[in-house]
Amino acid sequence: MVISATPSNAKVFVLPQRQDYIQPSVGQTVPLDRIRTKLDMTLLALKVLIAINTESIVQVASKLNIAPKIADELVLIVGEDKAEKRTVSQNQPLKEEEAQGFILVICHLAKQNQPLIRRAVALMEQMGAQNSKPESITLLREYLSNFKKAYQDYYWNRKNLPPDNPETLALKLLVDLLFYSAPQGCNRLLASLKS
Repeated sequence: MVISATPSNAKVFVLPQRQDYIQPSVGQTVPLDRIRTKLDMTLLALKVLIAINTESIVQVASKLNIAPKIADELVLIVGEDKAEKRTVSQNQPLKEEEAQGFILVICHLAKQNQPLIRRAVALMEQMGAQNSKPESITLLREYLSNFKKAYQDYYWNRKNLPPDNPETLALKLLVDLLFYSAPQGCNRLLASLKS
């Protein structure tokens, strides 16, 4: 991981360079906490949509030759009844290898479940065209309800939740997951971390 100082001396993450990722230009840096939160939220959205569990995370991580320590980090995010450990984990900035592992697992799971993601996005677009609420469709209602709960669990020990509306964030992440499930999904996810 490359750490550099900004004028305010805040730590930032210089995005990893790998052949299968977009090569960042010099000076493209993102605050460490934002990288962690974006990846965690994306993984939570994937978790609530496709009901991934710790076993599926470990299997995918093993298949992709991701270090067990990184798989454990991913398991803490999707795991149930581990709020304290998850909170300790989410407050730690990701190292380059961890960020790459998160990206690879998210994109792999998204590709495996692309038909479901595509169906959910199509239903969301249909509801938007009809000026109907997404909650009128069972798949979207369950996804939004489960995401809101996961979102609140993620921030359970903080005095103030971030200003994001969980429902709006969930719908945005649903569309993002469709992009991450496509070819070059890792590039797209990495590019989204720059903003």
